[in-house]
Amino acid sequence: MDVAMDKDQKKMLGLGLVAAVMFLFMRIDPSDVRAAGRWFKQGHWLAPTLVVVTVISSGFVGVKGYRLKKQRQAQAEITERIATGPTVLLLPRSDWKPVDPLKVNLWGRLADALPHDEQVSLEVFGNGLEIAFALHASENGLRAALTQIKAEWPGIQRRTVSDDPTHLPEGWAIYWCECVPAVWDRPVTSITPDPLRAALVELNAVMGRGRGMLQIIAKNDFGTKRKVGQKAVQARGEGQKMPHAGVKALRTKEARALESRFDRSFLQVTIRAVGMADTPQRAQGIARGLARAICASYGPQNPLKVRKEGQNPLPIQQRTFGQKQAWADHELATLGHLVGSDMLTVAPRLKVASAKSLPVSPVMCISPGDAIARFEEHVS
Repeated sequence: MDVAMDKDQKKMLGLGLVAAVMFLFMRIDPSDVRAAGRWFKQGHWLAPTLVVVTVISSGFVGVKGYRLKKQRQAQAEITERIATGPTVLLLPRSDWKPVDPLKVNLWGRLADALPHDEQVSLEVFGNGLEIAFALHASENGLRAALTQIKAEWPGIQRRTVSDDPTHLPEGWAIYWCECVPAVWDRPVTSITPDPLRAALVELNAVMGRGRGMLQIIAKNDFGTKRKVGQKAVQARGEGQKMPHAGVKALRTKEARALESRFDRSFLQVTIRAVGMADTPQRAQGIARGLARAICASYGPQNPLKVRKEGQNPLPIQQRTFGQKQAWADHELATLGHLVGSDMLTVAPRLKVASAKSLPVSPVMCISPGDAIARFEEHVS
């Protein structure tokens, strides 16, 4: 929550201070300096000053409280829109070429396309019997997200869900783990070509009465880009001042990494590994196994760690943020993307799109002349 004063609040505070100073000067008789001195020595100024300060402070606190109340109301409305929003299945084509995460630009476009301050949830869920991709957002957010997904993968098909993937069957238990990068100012680098492969392998290994889910909840980040730029300038300046060549090279390398990251879009992201099963122990094992598979796919420069665990189903079902951290769009694309035909070897039960629609063969077409019945007259 942003607690910095805006321009209107600063103006109000400045006007209040000016009024307090004018009030004090009005209490002093300018023709009698000694009377003014006695007035200050006797402490007559203290009471009106305290009154003015109290009024100004009360006004400032009231304005700030009103702003916080409006922000909470707006956030509650957003949460309600997203919780009641639709969920659709995303069906990739089985004949797609392998998807290169380094070439996926989806999240950079989503950062600007989503409605203001609304998040979207990209989900992979299932078990050894069936695995599927899903997308959840508010109605407006889903429409905007689907536009960008279809622009990224033109052959994608969508289906409405018969049962929400976050639905918890009666008698089942749920457990979840939230994975967060260690720091915000270092790149999140993967040590595998495709971290999503490990998640699919883990989901495919879930058998029996249980299923797992990977939730990627993200929205636009408005502040990290500026902080990364400031840190890049600071690192570049420190590098120029260092007398030792080794330290200078390290600072220059850090500045280059920050400058490269500054060119990207940023999103606030919660990575959540979820397990659902008929027993609490098994649900916990599914969630922790999926979280370990995801965290192990990223390097030690800025490692992913499980920051929080829980058993409350509401954050899962409402798609609310938990422990979150800033990701650059290309970093998030390493985990948040659709897949090609190569992933069917690790997840053979992945739900894919139906057969490709092709034009009708010319030999099957009927021309206007073919609709005329032909009769032959035989004369005996």
